[in-house]
Amino acid sequence: MPRRERFGKGGTMAAGSFAARLAVFIVLATVLAAAAAVGLWTREQSRRLDEAVTSQAAFVLTEAKAALEGQLNLGLALADLPQVDGLLTRARAALPSVDSVAVLDEAATILFSTNAVEVGDVSPLGVVPPHGSTMAGGAGASVWISDVSGERVFGIGLTTSFDTMAGAILLRVPIATMTDRVRHYALTLSVGALAAGAPLALVAWVVGLWLAHTPRRALSAVAEALEGVEHNHRSGADGAAAGETLGLPVPGFLAAVRRRLGLLDKAEHEVSRLDELA
Repeated sequence: MPRRERFGKGGTMAAGSFAARLAVFIVLATVLAAAAAVGLWTREQSRRLDEAVTSQAAFVLTEAKAALEGQLNLGLALADLPQVDGLLTRARAALPSVDSVAVLDEAATILFSTNAVEVGDVSPLGVVPPHGSTMAGGAGASVWISDVSGERVFGIGLTTSFDTMAGAILLRVPIATMTDRVRHYALTLSVGALAAGAPLALVAWVVGLWLAHTPRRALSAVAEALEGVEHNHRSGADGAAAGETLGLPVPGFLAAVRRRLGLLDKAEHEVSRLDELA
């Protein structure tokens, strides 16, 4: 009887437990799916943002390099070039969130900069690509990239008409400006994913309960039929029908179990008769 109560009188409790487990599973699946989607899309957004900043920085540096080298080829010294400050100001305005754009001589001394405090200092990066830097656009590109102290530094060398090193141009961008944009994108995407996933999870939970109703009722009928065999009940029509619903060979199994139980009953009667004769 206790096992029958589990499927009979306790059926409501079992149904509630199943609904709760199904709800937990769907919520976890929805959260994991949303997190995976947000992670993939955020990584792609970060890659695109990095490529966009790199492409814009390379364009700005290439334009500034062409303008400065054109004046160097006229025989002017790098420190004596006119209108360099205006050129650097325009270069900085072309790319948002730039810390500074500076021109270095061959000794890495900053001759011109959009940040006046830097003028006269020696840049620790030098005029050649530092160790560990990467090249924008591949190994054949002239713009190099290096991350230093929370900044992404883009650099390009300056050469004279005699193909000698005259200096370099450095453009510094705070890494935080890019990571903050990526975080904001991820947060916005997460809110949208959860807002879209909540009604989908509710619909999936309702559909799951509806789809599981018939199989669970069939399983309960099969369990009751098996308990009826255990208690030697002869009625198993409901269990047979439920077995057909689930695709289980319940009728044959019930018949085999009844035959075995019948043999056991005969054996018990025979043992009892022998005991009485003895």
